[in-house]
Amino acid sequence: MLTRRLFATSTALAAFIPAAKAAAKSAKQIFAANPNATPKPPYSPAVGFGALLFVSGKASYNAADPKDIRSCVRYAFDQVEAELKNAGSSMENVLKVQVFLRNMDDYAAMNEIFSERFPKDPPARTTIAAIIPRESLVEIDVIAGR
Repeated sequence: MLTRRLFATSTALAAFIPAAKAAAKSAKQIFAANPNATPKPPYSPAVGFGALLFVSGKASYNAADPKDIRSCVRYAFDQVEAELKNAGSSMENVLKVQVFLRNMDDYAAMNEIFSERFPKDPPARTTIAAIIPRESLVEIDVIAGR
């Protein structure tokens, strides 16, 4: 009798665990690769929901050479990658990229760096010219799988 109860309990638990994991993944989760950033932004650096991860725009404010578009794009992608890794994802899971360029003349140079970061099966992408805060040359946001 005890064996049957233990079996029934363990079977019910085994059925419950995948459902509990699925429920946890469908809840909104906030991630921040640098939770002590100052000043603290009025948005979440990355948000997970279900099987998706949304990474907020990463700009090139602190790039090694803030006037060189290649340096700026590399820096922005490094920041994106840090958020992805912190949330348990990776650049390989990126599904969609939005690139905002201050100057569309930088499109070819941005494409060079984009191709380095996504050499095989690149994600979907949108690229537009935009006025980016704090004189950044580029801002990049992504949607990725988890």
